[in-house]
Amino acid sequence: MNHGRFLRWLALVTIAVDLVAGWLAFLFERGYPNEFHTYWAALFWTTTQLLTVSSQLQNPDSTAAHILDVVMQVLAISIVTSIAGSWAAFFHHRRHPRPAAPTAASHEITSQGETVHRDGQSH
Repeated sequence: MNHGRFLRWLALVTIAVDLVAGWLAFLFERGYPNEFHTYWAALFWTTTQLLTVSSQLQNPDSTAAHILDVVMQVLAISIVTSIAGSWAAFFHHRRHPRPAAPTAASHEITSQGETVHRDGQSH
């Protein structure tokens, strides 16, 4: 998978996880003192958890939301390190390009099975 495709895939997965986590947070916190009154409030909380690995918002009260919070934090760290690794690999490959693969026109095989390159070297 190339870098651009990987980053698009990562963005789509992150958005999907955020939307589902917002819904879960909304359900988990119902009836607790710091409940989210709307889905958008829960989505805002999950998005800030993904983006900052911390927030100034009230922490959830339910055990299920606490577990969701930890999962979101681990996911946030994984996303950031995946993006950093993808960028590092992209720039590494730009600095150190792969050698070109030999083409059929650059060598021929003799009747003894020996490969002879057009430059006269045999292997």
